[in-house]
Amino acid sequence: MASYDSARDCFVVRVVYDGPGFAGKTTNLQRICDQVPVSKRSEMYTPAALKGRTMFFDWLEVDGPKQGGRTLKFQLISVPGQIERNYRRRPLVEMADVVVFVCDSSPPQVNDTLRTFARLRTSMKARQTPVPLVVQANKQDVEGALSPKQIRKRLGLEEETPVVSANAAGGRGVQETLRTAVRLGVRSFNEAGQVFELPAEFANADALFDHVLSFEDAPRDEGPVEVEELNVNAEYSSLEEEAMMAHMAASSIDALESRARRAANSRSEEDSDAKEP
Repeated sequence: MASYDSARDCFVVRVVYDGPGFAGKTTNLQRICDQVPVSKRSEMYTPAALKGRTMFFDWLEVDGPKQGGRTLKFQLISVPGQIERNYRRRPLVEMADVVVFVCDSSPPQVNDTLRTFARLRTSMKARQTPVPLVVQANKQDVEGALSPKQIRKRLGLEEETPVVSANAAGGRGVQETLRTAVRLGVRSFNEAGQVFELPAEFANADALFDHVLSFEDAPRDEGPVEVEELNVNAEYSSLEEEAMMAHMAASSIDALESRARRAANSRSEEDSDAKEP
């Protein structure tokens, strides 16, 4: 939920941009930095970037609508997309007020997108409270790109989850994604029963960097626990709903238990026959 920054007398909503490497998370923040007036935003901060890759996070703060006479600021934080950097990504996702998942819609990157989204699900489930989610179907300009509708189906999203079509490199869909995240953030803020003091690690970009560096001492990564992640290389099936339900029922626990009982009864009958003179 939103926090109160007593040092600046403002409310803060944290929006975390997650997604696979090179999906366009940093590009989104760069385009926002280009499009929002300097008077309404901070400078973008990317500590220790390496060859165009985010190693720790990207940071940008923009002003939102006033709430209760006080400024509402949105901290936009993108996390590293590399699987091996999950221990840096997970704690930031768990402390988000809104999550934006940036997809690479190009067909060769589907498995990486599914794998990263499975890890995001794990992080979101670890939270004590639900978090609003926005999905950006990025790179729609790529030949053969999956449509937003196909992205929704492949990720198994709820109908109420917004999916925004985008080409972040060209600037398309960036503002719509941000507006959607802001709207969900404001709604979450208004529905919150109480507002807590802003954690010290989110006071500014330098404080967050010091906090993220502390993860290096004891990396926390429980590893893959989602079925989606373990089976991203399995052939995608587009069976109709009834056929899919029948397929699932065939391998359900009830079916397996029934087969086990039949096998046990068969063995009992064979043993009885063997004992008869």
